Amino acid sequence: MYILYEKDRMEVIRNMSTYEQIVASNLFVLVYFSGQNCSVCQALKPKIEKLVADNFSDIVLVEIPTEQLPDLAARLSVFTIPVILFFVEGKEYIREVRFIDTSVLKAKIEKILSLYK
Repeated sequence: MYILYEKDRMEVIRNMSTYEQIVASNLFVLVYFSGQNCSVCQALKPKIEKLVADNFSDIVLVEIPTEQLPDLAARLSVFTIPVILFFVEGKEYIREVRFIDTSVLKAKIEKILSLYK
């Protein structure tokens, strides 16, 4: 398994090839699209880190700053922030946008992971 980050923190992705490698080489990947000047993004980030660290040890967690990778954001149809994409075997299964309820996100992820156990 290719893990690029500390377990309780998001690794910031700086280029498209790293993103593609992570999504292709890991079973479960949660991608957090954010912006440097987005106060909602900054407030939500530690909640998402805690959610994954406390509940989902199998998930690789990465952050993509949209201002640094606008082409990747556009390719994935991310036109607002924050956005969470959850990939299973390289395919998008969950997309949460803007007003993200972490308890709802947790339930959705648990449902998907239960199919793999």
